[in-house]
Amino acid sequence: MKKFGKYILFLLLTLFAIMLFLDVGYTWVYNHGAYRNKAMWVRDMQGKAEVDYIVLGSSRAKYYIDPKIVEEKTGAYGLNLGVNAFTSIEIYLMLEEFLKVRNTKKVFVQVDSKYIEDDPDLVGEQVWIPYLQERDKYEIFENFGSAYIFGYYVPFYRYQRSEARLGYRNVLPSLMGKGVDYEKNAGFKARSGLLVEDRPYIADQPIVAENPYFKKVIALCKENDIELHFFTSPIYGFKGDLSPLYSYLPNYVDLKDSLKDRDLFSDQTHVNERGAIEFSRIFSETFFNNAKD
Repeated sequence: MKKFGKYILFLLLTLFAIMLFLDVGYTWVYNHGAYRNKAMWVRDMQGKAEVDYIVLGSSRAKYYIDPKIVEEKTGAYGLNLGVNAFTSIEIYLMLEEFLKVRNTKKVFVQVDSKYIEDDPDLVGEQVWIPYLQERDKYEIFENFGSAYIFGYYVPFYRYQRSEARLGYRNVLPSLMGKGVDYEKNAGFKARSGLLVEDRPYIADQPIVAENPYFKKVIALCKENDIELHFFTSPIYGFKGDLSPLYSYLPNYVDLKDSLKDRDLFSDQTHVNERGAIEFSRIFSETFFNNAKD
């Protein structure tokens, strides 16, 4: 019986050692490897010059604003840090992470009828999971369930839980230098396709309360003396009420109806490449006084 107990203990210690080794290895890659997501890109900006602005938000920021067009029209150099499925938590973490390594004069945050969502998104959170064992990240996520607590204390658990997005399919290419060149388009990505069906888009949820993480965004910008703007990018056929955002957010501008041509949309909540060109011009003219015609 003693031998069996020792054997089980040996297996457990071996398993723990393997998990610890893999955890250290994967985390090293997500800190030093070729960029596989925008969090990796941002964390590697230490020492780079101040930018004129950054854009934060979900895919409704990522696919909408081309900083190259904004620069052509205004001379302002900026970065699009929008990431698919980001909610208020992930947006706040992106701002916090950026300000650790680089400065910006202005921050633009895309908000819409998902404003009320104040818990992590299973897709949006993925860029932060490799850094969950950093105290400031853990303090944000620990209140949202045991998966984050296990991810903090149990080596490699967080990577196993997110294998589809953070596993070897990302780690090996990153280790081999096969990453995404975010600098080339300043974080912008064009989206293809055409919206086929002409029907209304019903608001996700009524906006009935202030979002605590957007309050943190406001406080962080105020603390760092950064000019902050919120905006809603175009939605095709939107039916809903965004007026509460004027009460909750400073410098809020509603641009949801600024594009009406269906051919500029790839679906109801995203523009295609032509739509991004048009909206980047509208964005420039709305927020920069020196925008060229």
